[in-house]
Amino acid sequence: MGDGKAVFHVDHRNLAATGSALSVTSLSAARLATRQQVDANGDLVSIVAKFLIVPAALETAAEQLLATITATTANDVNPFGGKLELVVEPRLKSATAWYLSADPQQYPSLEYAHLEGEEAPRLDQRVGFSIDGMEFKVALDFGAAITDFRGLYKNPGL
Repeated sequence: MGDGKAVFHVDHRNLAATGSALSVTSLSAARLATRQQVDANGDLVSIVAKFLIVPAALETAAEQLLATITATTANDVNPFGGKLELVVEPRLKSATAWYLSADPQQYPSLEYAHLEGEEAPRLDQRVGFSIDGMEFKVALDFGAAITDFRGLYKNPGL
């Protein structure tokens, strides 16, 4: 980031000080940290988390945590039922770390762009010389970068 720190950093208040398993308690702490983010002037931003991002190893636990249930007592109410959308990303390297992300419409943290004039895939073709048929090549010039750490939160897990 522009301050020379990693995207997820304790100084950014978007990294859990100690890793913990995905639970109502740890998710509640993450949501609170996200809500209490401030802008560069120190003014409260109050970011609402929308996405819970987990590796495939945490998919079932996350589904249980986000399940909407009809509780018969107040102690059985799931505070996260229907509040967050689950995103499962099997390419995440850690099997225990999990993330929260704000709705990009409310607080964009990631920006993507295409090369100017190249918003669609580029298709090249030629008649095959070594094969009977056509050869095709498809290319897409695309880039992405994290522009603001405030809409993102990480818990390294256990």
